[in-house]
Amino acid sequence: MPESYLSFRRAERECLLCGKTLEDLGRHPSVLRFSEKEEALRMDFCPECWEKKAEQDYFGFWLTRRIEKAHTAEGRKLAREERNAALWSLFAALHSESDPALAPQVFLLAHLLMRYRVLTYQKVTRDGLLQFYHSPTREIYEVADMALEDAVAFAEARETIEARLRETASGEAAESLES
Repeated sequence: MPESYLSFRRAERECLLCGKTLEDLGRHPSVLRFSEKEEALRMDFCPECWEKKAEQDYFGFWLTRRIEKAHTAEGRKLAREERNAALWSLFAALHSESDPALAPQVFLLAHLLMRYRVLTYQKVTRDGLLQFYHSPTREIYEVADMALEDAVAFAEARETIEARLRETASGEAAESLES
């Protein structure tokens, strides 16, 4: 197989057959075929032309996803701050409930917040709890240490966190519409 497939061009702006603009579609079919000189050729089609196209002489095909314009540095920072604020508010709410059933979620959130530098790990207490420090509030939080080696337990904790974050996000959106 020729190595030219590693350097084929980016997606075209128009459909190869009809010339329709592809940038507004979001997704469209693309194929890879080799020329007689064994050069890799990329061909992009609109969905309508893909359906009409009877020729199946290609090496491979895929659905190209058009990515929206890149975020600015300010947009990325805002998204990071929003993410950290949402994770922090969820952690604080779940931690204050002191429900042993929520221990995996609190454990996972504490580690995410540590990774995002919202919480700082301090030590393991005599009781075997993990101690974290939150510098903006100057508070210490203790979290039960646990092994989330069980993939099911980890997946359930993650799903619960995501569901709570969606509830929080939809609640904030509703509040902003009301005001």
